[in-house]
Amino acid sequence: MNSYFNLANFFYDISKKFKDDIALRYENQIVTYEELNKLSNRIANFFISKNIKLHDVVGIFNTKEYSGFASMLACLKIGVTYTNIDEENPSKRIEKILNTCDSKLLLTDHNVSKTVSDLASKMNIELLDITDIKIFDRFDDRNLEVSNGLTGSTPAYIMFTSGSTGVPKGVVISHANIISFLGWSINRFKVDNNDRFVQISPLYFDNSVFDFYTALFSGASLVPIKKEVITNLNDLINLVDKLKCTIWFSVPSLLVYLQTMKALNEKTFQTLRLFIFGGEGFPKAELKKLYDLYSSKAKLVNVYGPTEATCICSSHEISLADFEEMNVLAPLGKMNPNFEKLIVNENMQEVKKGEKGELYLIGPNIALGYFNEIQKTNESFIQNPLKAKYKDIIYKSGDIVYEKNGLLWFAGRTDNQIKHMGYRIELEEIEFALNSLDYINQSAAVYNRERENYGKIIALVASDLDITESHIKKDISKILPNYMIPNVIIVKKQLPKNANGKIDKKEIKKNYN
Repeated sequence: MNSYFNLANFFYDISKKFKDDIALRYENQIVTYEELNKLSNRIANFFISKNIKLHDVVGIFNTKEYSGFASMLACLKIGVTYTNIDEENPSKRIEKILNTCDSKLLLTDHNVSKTVSDLASKMNIELLDITDIKIFDRFDDRNLEVSNGLTGSTPAYIMFTSGSTGVPKGVVISHANIISFLGWSINRFKVDNNDRFVQISPLYFDNSVFDFYTALFSGASLVPIKKEVITNLNDLINLVDKLKCTIWFSVPSLLVYLQTMKALNEKTFQTLRLFIFGGEGFPKAELKKLYDLYSSKAKLVNVYGPTEATCICSSHEISLADFEEMNVLAPLGKMNPNFEKLIVNENMQEVKKGEKGELYLIGPNIALGYFNEIQKTNESFIQNPLKAKYKDIIYKSGDIVYEKNGLLWFAGRTDNQIKHMGYRIELEEIEFALNSLDYINQSAAVYNRERENYGKIIALVASDLDITESHIKKDISKILPNYMIPNVIIVKKQLPKNANGKIDKKEIKKNYN
């Protein structure tokens, strides 16, 4: 694996070695590696015919159809950068994303909404419906010659996350980043061509990186779970059991929900050998229930990693010892091999063992930066303060951690970033949206999950008008995606202030939940 410097040659070899094995496994359809490779070759040649070239960006409204996955691979084969986009984002947010990445072409694997088609027309970007794969039949399906310009540092994909200024940040992950990640993930979880991955996360969500790449670059099967299946718990569980899936990766919230709805029992998920979860804390009481139900036949692994570190940078296998203390979250675990870390204080000095500090991440999985955002990149990707004699770029995670018993433990954030239902959200982006409404004078957003398994985003707004919560939610739904809309919005004439005259968020968090 380490001999590969790009994902094109990597996948060509995988598709040759496992050509008759199943790459994509749907309830009523299977796609072999040979079929997936050939279709992605045709799509790559189609891109070339459209003058889509190395380093260009293609946006995909991807609902996990065969053609959507093939399009992602086609991009990788010719050094084009793909970005999967959530169609349900407000039009203004999608427009910000497309402006940031300067997309040359938009693809959709379904009947896209009129909002999206109108936006593409407005921005003069071609939108191609690829649901009928026959449109690619006239293009060559043989493996393409890999360009000399396709190197390890070539961007593979852009993953957009919340931005504190109201503009989403596009994290740029390279071919080399992913190859390094695969060196860890395939070995760490002993993946082979008998494994079947539950591909449950949407493809615009960071967790999907683990499923897509680890499965399709190891000869395993990917089992795409569509959105309509996820919303029906019985359908979800039946499909996972019917297709004999072996590896599950999701945010803890979904597993907690399955348990809360009493959907899991000793007869469900019989073939799963791994429950992997990350993206937010797993409430200990709920984790214990999952452990009691499945630990005799499956491993439970807590993973951690920001998008900027290619999905995952540490892991911890859950054991009985983790339940000796029920009032703390499970540890983040040990860093992956080929990762280095620093835990530093406000003076950029390493803290002593057991002391809390900000986690800085170092290694070949660290992203190239933020697309078309040099200033933001320079703020987060900085020179290693301990390696002043040569250039050594590290990523400031913003996570406060400490070490105990050889493990990393999460202790908070340096900023107002939260993880809600697995999504990374900057509370400032919510405030930015609220403050853009002409009838709101001030706003403050806080996150409160101290009293329940599901956290709440709570917003207080100051307004001179007698405005309702539902009215505000309707207005900001045109600016923010659904997962960022506050669960509770409280309208006041004035917001509470501290002694310095600033909005008192501690008071808000204490008194409103």
